Amino acid sequence: MSIAAPAKVVEINREKESLFADFGGVRQEAKINLLPDVEIGDYVLIHAGYAIEKLSEEAAKESLEAWEELLEVLEEEDREMEKARMADLNQ
Repeated sequence: MSIAAPAKVVEINREKESLFADFGGVRQEAKINLLPDVEIGDYVLIHAGYAIEKLSEEAAKESLEAWEELLEVLEEEDREMEKARMADLNQ
């Protein structure tokens, strides 16, 4: 399963029909074939190596906040699972 991730466009190479976008400090390259009018500073959804949709800044920030919340929950679950594993090993 793949999930489209929101990211801010930081570089565009029209000759290669690609962009680089920042997703939480990670630069990701994506094709712009589906969004030829994309500009630096735009927020886009990236899925399977393609920028598939432009987002408003407000929608992008809401989505990024939801991603951050999800990642925090997953990290907490990982910590709890590790604690349980260590407790099992110490018994």
